[in-house]
Amino acid sequence: MNATARVARVLRGLLPGSIEETLRLRRELREARLELAERDRSVERLRADLTRAREGAEEGARQRTRADVERLVTTIGAPLVQLSTQARLHRSGSAQVRTDDVVEVGARLLRLLRDAGVDTVGEPGTARPFDPDRHEPLSAEAAPAPGEPVLVRVIGLSFDGRVVRKAGVEPTDETAGEEGER
Repeated sequence: MNATARVARVLRGLLPGSIEETLRLRRELREARLELAERDRSVERLRADLTRAREGAEEGARQRTRADVERLVTTIGAPLVQLSTQARLHRSGSAQVRTDDVVEVGARLLRLLRDAGVDTVGEPGTARPFDPDRHEPLSAEAAPAPGEPVLVRVIGLSFDGRVVRKAGVEPTDETAGEEGER
């Protein structure tokens, strides 16, 4: 046996397994590294796709919101122009503005806003049980308890059923008298 063969035989004896086994394990390791690299590239592609989808959804939402606002302004545009004209005429004194005309324009504006989901909360002059989710005392001194009768002085506003501006209320004469006696 020549020296090279003997060295090869000794080296094979030192390795834990056969050379074929070592080569197979190295090949599997290389394949696993390639699979991991491909997986990492796939993850990066998916992240980029997700970012593009989010940006697209945000842009779509912005465009829908802008279109909704544009439709609303188009709907209420005529009464707003009338109110603006009436205000200018009143301030300049060049023409007399009738109160009935202003009230009619305001009522028309409220009707148009109702069609867009805006509604009033309370009716001025009506007595209601105090609801802290729908009413706000006009005076810091008045702190009605829930259910206590109050008088609506200023309407509130709701949008799609959610109160966005609470109605301004005061204690009723009955309640105010009781507080004075306490």
